[in-house]
Amino acid sequence: MLRDISMAYAFGTHPSVAAFMLAFRIAHSLRRLLGEGALQSAFIPEFEALRHDSPKQAFSFFRNLVVALSLLLIVITLFTASVLSAFLLWGNLSTENKEIVNLTLILLPSLIFICLYGVYASLLQCEKIYFIPSASPIAFNIIWIIVVCFIYKMPAAEAMPYLAYGVVIACLAQWLCTFPQTWKILRQCLPPFNWSSFQLNSPDLKRLGQRLALGIIGVAASQINNVVDSIFARLADPEGPAFLWYAIRIQQLPLALFGVALAGAILPPIARAIKAHKIEEFHRFLHYAIKTTWLAMLPVTAILLILGDQIVQSVFGRGGFGFQSTVETTYCLWAYCLGLIPSTLIIVLASACYAQNNYRIPAIVSLTAMGLNFILNSVFILFFHLGPVSVALATSISAWLNLYLLHRYLSKKDTQCHLNKLPQGVIWIMLTTAFSALATLQFRFYVLQLPLLSEEHFSSTTFFQQNMLLIFNIVIFSGLMLLMNLSTNLIRKSREKLSGIFP
Repeated sequence: MLRDISMAYAFGTHPSVAAFMLAFRIAHSLRRLLGEGALQSAFIPEFEALRHDSPKQAFSFFRNLVVALSLLLIVITLFTASVLSAFLLWGNLSTENKEIVNLTLILLPSLIFICLYGVYASLLQCEKIYFIPSASPIAFNIIWIIVVCFIYKMPAAEAMPYLAYGVVIACLAQWLCTFPQTWKILRQCLPPFNWSSFQLNSPDLKRLGQRLALGIIGVAASQINNVVDSIFARLADPEGPAFLWYAIRIQQLPLALFGVALAGAILPPIARAIKAHKIEEFHRFLHYAIKTTWLAMLPVTAILLILGDQIVQSVFGRGGFGFQSTVETTYCLWAYCLGLIPSTLIIVLASACYAQNNYRIPAIVSLTAMGLNFILNSVFILFFHLGPVSVALATSISAWLNLYLLHRYLSKKDTQCHLNKLPQGVIWIMLTTAFSALATLQFRFYVLQLPLLSEEHFSSTTFFQQNMLLIFNIVIFSGLMLLMNLSTNLIRKSREKLSGIFP
């Protein structure tokens, strides 16, 4: 988040910044396929299954995967660079599109390092080492921020190529943070350790490739969606990709801290439960993840909806990030928030499918959602000429469809999962969240006299005042929820005592 704050302060939503963000999405479009997404989800169950039978075979499988993935990424990078260079030399590109292509060419090598980081992090998670994979992105963010500090006085169009080179170095640093511990594990488990003994045609690697094929289709749909969204946003507004970028950074903060972390934590145990035929344990982990998602994401969604403008203003609203940028980013954030709950649950349910070695259904569902997203974007942007906010809205609608189809499949396949019923306590959290949100809005409007998207508030309040008002509103919301839940628990305990005295 700090890197995006520095970007917003230094360059705001300048069209060249939007071009950089679009280039970043294009260059990293394979990141979720061959790094932290589909490959990670396919690797963990396969690795755990092999280790259950032969630890040495499992670590040999990891070594073969790293070598094969490195070669594949180098080929992809060289091929893509050749195609883009041909477009620059012989294509009739506009100045704006040339800027995007140039930035993409610079960013391409970073894909190799970030994908290798994803595979190394997967191994460390299987070894129950969670700190290093979680802390490694800090190095990436620090380098990004340092580069921004050096170039912030430059015009945005001149600064973006330097930032692109900085991102490549940052991705390299993130991967290198996981290297020493991974090397240590491999030396212990594969003595004597020798990279020259790898096998690109090993049966384990082929089996992973077969399972990964459908998973790649599913994640590819998501990545294509991200690129298509940025392109449609660029068509709607030259600064559109920047509005989406800053909005989704706020929306993805709880998604990354909770949803991705939860899915990464439950995938190894549910994969082991499936391997050991412990179905009840599998159900327990899955239900726990679903219930925890509802209980955590409902209040977070409410806060982002009722206080989204204050959050955007407090996080980004200074320097080159003006009031109009705040307004457009807030609209996009509100639209993205409508899909926060389904996006988190999709990660959990997809992990349940992957643990059962079922990659076909998530792939089909993702392709269906991608088709809906493309249709909605085309209608909203090309026919109704709506702004970038419609791109975020289309993404949220597609997420609900994705969740519905995954939920329907799992409910039919395993009737003992009882996914058609909301977990216990969710209805009450919905009611308390709705009441607390409405009460907080009333307090904001009539006591603090703070309307939504107020330019006067934006220009007349200091950074300290903005943050104090935001914190105060969050405290009001959280206090109301806490009070209602404590009251409920007190009433329930009182009834239990009375029933014991007067049976």
